[in-house]
Amino acid sequence: MWTRCRTQRVIGNLGYRSRTTLWRKVRAKVFPAPVKLPGDAIRWREQEVQDWMEDAPRQTYTQS
Repeated sequence: MWTRCRTQRVIGNLGYRSRTTLWRKVRAKVFPAPVKLPGDAIRWREQEVQDWMEDAPRQTYTQS
């Protein structure tokens, strides 16, 4: 059995401000797609989200 994450938890873990950003990444196939459950429920596999976060390139900011 896999651990499920709700959309708000995924958004919070990634530091996004809105669902729109998350769904843009899913549509662009940059972020793992969620699993559709019975009814209107949508959940992400927690391990897939964690793996993506570990593999994602780090953004660094430098002062000019």
